[in-house]
Amino acid sequence: MQTFFRSIIDIICFVCGPFFTTFYLFDFAHGPAGPGPFYYYYPHNAKIGMGLGVALICLGFIIRIWRQQTPEDQA
Repeated sequence: MQTFFRSIIDIICFVCGPFFTTFYLFDFAHGPAGPGPFYYYYPHNAKIGMGLGVALICLGFIIRIWRQQTPEDQA
């Protein structure tokens, strides 16, 4: 049962995290956001989505490192 929960956490962190990051990475809005010919900017929900994706990926790596350093997992 413990390996089932580990695989679910890995799927959430390493599949959903990159999905959110890439999905919101290409979510541009067009408008007068700055000088020059490029008037594209990220709306607020895209910034939150990219942050959520990066946070999930980082959480997945932290959990993997924590599992490797826990003595009962190495037995």
